[in-house]
Amino acid sequence: MRPTARGVTVVVIAALAFVFAATFGQEGLNAVAAPALIALLAGAVQVRSGGRPEVERMVPAPGFPNDARTMRIRVDANGPATVTDRLGRGLRPREYVREISGATTVEYEFDLVHRGAHDVGPLTVTAYDALGLFERTYRFSTDERVLVYPEVRPVTPGGAFAEIVDRTGTTERQAFDDLREYAPGDALRDIHWKSSAKRQEEFVVMEFADEDTGTVAIACEAAAGDRGRNADRMATATASIAAYLLDHGVEVALTTPGGHLDRGLGDRHRLAVLELLARTPPGRLGAADLDRADVRVSADARGRVTVDVRGRTVSFDDIAADRGVVPA
Repeated sequence: MRPTARGVTVVVIAALAFVFAATFGQEGLNAVAAPALIALLAGAVQVRSGGRPEVERMVPAPGFPNDARTMRIRVDANGPATVTDRLGRGLRPREYVREISGATTVEYEFDLVHRGAHDVGPLTVTAYDALGLFERTYRFSTDERVLVYPEVRPVTPGGAFAEIVDRTGTTERQAFDDLREYAPGDALRDIHWKSSAKRQEEFVVMEFADEDTGTVAIACEAAAGDRGRNADRMATATASIAAYLLDHGVEVALTTPGGHLDRGLGDRHRLAVLELLARTPPGRLGAADLDRADVRVSADARGRVTVDVRGRTVSFDDIAADRGVVPA
């Protein structure tokens, strides 16, 4: 606990009043000094006895670069206080200081800037007495993070991936076998629209005898350096390719320097892919991981990203439809 600038001023005024009263016999100045001392004493007791505020942080959902988010922090302070928050390098706060009184929810807007899992906090709450004469600062650390996904760019249809898409569940399908209820992750092309129309709000999909849905294994790696931008470029290329394949009903498995994800389909698997790529650092994979991959994505020390599709190597920029960010 320490006095504020206002508190120091009151102390000086009270001290001068006592000195002048004692030196020049102007006892009337004690009427100024005594209330000042009482205010100082009351302020010190209020701040010291107020106790540590209670804080609850509500971390927003992950998003993509340039998305805006709202941070919400529930603070219960015994009196007036100032709340100051700090965010990691990949997050840009628009404003992050608030004055409060009592229990309230602090809200502020911030922008997602760079891919990654970025720290939030520490949060600082500075409590004051009612007159603002004393202050006491409390620090709240947290292990929570805000996740920023890599950018996702549209991939040119066909080209290097035409054979993969055709092979996994289209040209190699056999005879129609049965109908079943639609489940999350099923390809839209499998919906039997005529039968679904008869069932009104319920969709049904076609099953094929001996259907070969296939799985595409993606492996990605990036050279260190360039302050992590090589890994960002690698993550963008990998996320874009994975999203393209998932959109076409192709199961995707993923191996990165940050971990492995088994094959899967659907929105939940898409988010798992994005989360893994958001957390992936630069690094190289072993020869075994690369040999097992159908698609290899690599960012070199100069930031050039190449994609190897079963022996055919192309630049990622050559297969990306544009440079805009699109929803995943």
